[in-house]
Amino acid sequence: MSIVSRMSSLVVPALFLAAVGSGLLESSLEPVRAEGGTEFAGTIVSVDPASGKFAVKKDGGGSRFTFVANETTHFDGGAKAVKDLKKDDHVTVLYQVHGSQYVALNVTLKK
Repeated sequence: MSIVSRMSSLVVPALFLAAVGSGLLESSLEPVRAEGGTEFAGTIVSVDPASGKFAVKKDGGGSRFTFVANETTHFDGGAKAVKDLKKDDHVTVLYQVHGSQYVALNVTLKK
């Protein structure tokens, strides 16, 4: 094995690990950070209008988050409140973490 082959077999994995560690490469399974919050897209698996909570599972499997909507949550795409969301709806939620809660800032219903 030449010196170039040996060096590239060490350098490429090291560069990859450095990029992952620095956040330059993000997994497609992770929520996407957006201005003012974090964006999470998926399918609604449950809705509890009385508590203002709804659960969303990432499409294709993976993460599931339960979000809470409050008086400042904005809704787009036809929904005006949690009561308008239905199981199996596709949504994108912009949220922030407050203590142990995922507080929905914006919920976009996709048709």
